[in-house]
Amino acid sequence: MADQPQDDRTISALLGRLKESGESAFNSLSAQLLENPTFMAALRRALEAKGQVDRTVSGTLDLVNLPSKNDVTRIVEALDSVSAQLARQQRTLAALEQAVARIEQRLAGGPLE
Repeated sequence: MADQPQDDRTISALLGRLKESGESAFNSLSAQLLENPTFMAALRRALEAKGQVDRTVSGTLDLVNLPSKNDVTRIVEALDSVSAQLARQQRTLAALEQAVARIEQRLAGGPLE
């Protein structure tokens, strides 16, 4: 029967070398693509086209009175902000209610906390 810890180390080392080799190949390919003017021009055109599609979709949604993804994102962010403000105000109100209760107890001659 094979030695299990040795097998695990061998597999781990093999996977590590495979990962490094893959990362190296990816980095090399990425560098070559980023240096290629034809690729960069195509990438630039693709990004411009995506921007145009996004603007067209947003305009179409606006035309039929539907919210865009950006509209929904802004609404969610605004709701998160309002929710955080409300939570802070609730904590402040609870603290004020406790302070009022202590003052009322003192005025009524009750036990102090």
